[in-house]
Amino acid sequence: MAEIAAEEKVNKPVDPENLTEGEKKHVPIIEAPETVIAGEPFEVTVTVGSIPHVMEEKHFIEWVELYLRNKLVGRKELSPSDENARATFRVEADEALIAIKEIETCTIHGVNICGECGEKSVITNLYALEHCNIHGLWEAARKIEVMSGEEGKGRKCSWKA
Repeated sequence: MAEIAAEEKVNKPVDPENLTEGEKKHVPIIEAPETVIAGEPFEVTVTVGSIPHVMEEKHFIEWVELYLRNKLVGRKELSPSDENARATFRVEADEALIAIKEIETCTIHGVNICGECGEKSVITNLYALEHCNIHGLWEAARKIEVMSGEEGKGRKCSWKA
């Protein structure tokens, strides 16, 4: 993840189903498709808080970062003059992500293989990290499925569509 001072704690919701007032203003909300195809670009929007965070000179979100798995996708610097604490990123999951996941995990339980066409997919995470100039670092994660984009014998999976 981002280089963070050792003394700075990364805040996460204590109970994601019952956010406190402060968490509602700081926990990043990640909007992304549930399933994507490796090699095909898609958009991810990160909004800071389910209750909009203030963007004032004395209290604002300094930046937002997005990671796919553990790889930095992008960082957007923000300032008090920005209308809202939101960032949109163009993301492309690499086919290598599926191969890496196959190597790291059991190929039976870690990678889904379609019985109809043999296409592969992995479930991985998008992570958003944001920094409030007063309340520090906040992180959230969202699962996303990456389908193999490689054409092979048969057809791409349509059984999930």
